[in-house]
Amino acid sequence: MAGTSLLAACSSNEAGRWVGDYVTANDFEALRGWGVDANSLTRDHAHSGQYATFVNAEREYGLTFDMPLNQASVHPLKGVAVEAWVYLPTPQAAASLEVQVQLPGTENRQAFAGSIKLADQVKEGAKWTRVRQEFAFPAGLPDEAHLRIFLWRNASSLPVYLDDLKVKALE
Repeated sequence: MAGTSLLAACSSNEAGRWVGDYVTANDFEALRGWGVDANSLTRDHAHSGQYATFVNAEREYGLTFDMPLNQASVHPLKGVAVEAWVYLPTPQAAASLEVQVQLPGTENRQAFAGSIKLADQVKEGAKWTRVRQEFAFPAGLPDEAHLRIFLWRNASSLPVYLDDLKVKALE
């Protein structure tokens, strides 16, 4: 009985599909000193802790999560559920949270590209807002394809902040 309760606590059923293990969960607190571009982290705004990643007129992309699909989940990855907290100075800021699957051995050839257009989910500016979206990947992706997730400023010249990113496997 205790094992059943523990198993139920580790997964949830959202939109009729089992959502599996976390692919990644990051609050950007433990990145300093790990070889990432420290300029991608800021203390200007953070949803939790001291750090968040950001984009602005001078920074096109925030930190990028990049991992081969065969390392991202213990089960074949059919998609991901992405959740994050974002801070937009106005709801019109055009930044987006990008989700890509890049084919192995290619510079820019993508097998999948999707995004959370932040202005579609953020209705009120100058406050932290939770965004969430599920992305289903095409069948037959090679195990060596890379899952990439990053904040893109798109056409926004205003600063946009992202914190507390969680990515779960859709299986």
